[in-house]
Amino acid sequence: MTHTPRALRRLSIATVVVTYLLVVLGDTVRVTQSGMGCRSWPLCNGNLGLVGNYHAMLEQSHRYLAAVVTVFVVVTFLVARRQARHDRTVRAATVASLVMIAIQVPLGAITVFAHNAGWTVAMHLAGAWLVVAAVTTTMVAVMKSTRSRSLPAGRGVAQALARPVGVSIVVVFMVAVAGMLVLHDGATLSCPSWPLCAGSIGSLGVMLQYIHRSIALLAGAALVWLTVCTWRLAGATALQRNLSVVTLGLLMVTAAFGAIVATTGAPEYAQDIHLALASGLWLSLVALASDVMLPQRAGVPGDGGQTGTSGLGREPGAEIGIDGVASKVRRTAETAQ
Repeated sequence: MTHTPRALRRLSIATVVVTYLLVVLGDTVRVTQSGMGCRSWPLCNGNLGLVGNYHAMLEQSHRYLAAVVTVFVVVTFLVARRQARHDRTVRAATVASLVMIAIQVPLGAITVFAHNAGWTVAMHLAGAWLVVAAVTTTMVAVMKSTRSRSLPAGRGVAQALARPVGVSIVVVFMVAVAGMLVLHDGATLSCPSWPLCAGSIGSLGVMLQYIHRSIALLAGAALVWLTVCTWRLAGATALQRNLSVVTLGLLMVTAAFGAIVATTGAPEYAQDIHLALASGLWLSLVALASDVMLPQRAGVPGDGGQTGTSGLGREPGAEIGIDGVASKVRRTAETAQ
């Protein structure tokens, strides 16, 4: 693993997958009101294994998966430190992932000790999404560092899309926090209609619903703006255009399930799918933003430490390939003469 860029790529992808699964499982814990299934931390009601009722097993499973994610993040950091020590972007992204997971784990403990207080739950969700953002950025940075062919410089694309990307990131993140407040404060059933509420506007639950839906509408406008800008930009890549469409599509499907949650009495399965789609939307948006904003590097994805200009798996000035071998032989012969 410490000698092949391909292994680092696979490791970064696996880290994103298990982190996404952790967020989805955490959403299930919240939807099923299982957050206090374990009233102690790190043991679950004095037990290490999966024992107790349904809620306790869900919460403890979430903690076990969090431990797995932590291992993946740490291993990715260590492997990248060896392979990508000459790539500042990859190193910075792995450090950010390590810092975020180091903050997120004690936040989970604080949430338990505070008996799922609203502010702790909101912070825990925000931290989970920031962990997803960090590991996704790491994955994109590794991919860009080990691409098999040179791509045109993306500075013009980054400058052109910086504003719509930044606005979209901020607004979508705000939607998640507002949605968490709706879920935690029991406002899910306050508005049994969609898109407008039939209840009194003075009700706290209805106000939270309107705030959540209003920010979601702004997120939709921001993502439409981002998608249009991406497709109109001549320098945008096919990947960037496809990611913009996928992100916008995920927002539409997420909104549709939000309507289902509101109009069908908020069944747990619909809430769970709604939150899983929202997390997928965030992951797709961060991947697009990372691909747009991170500097482009060209490399050769291979084994045995063979890479291109990215510097993964090679020392500075090292030469690879047939040309490199021929050059070394020529220098050796000249030295002998």
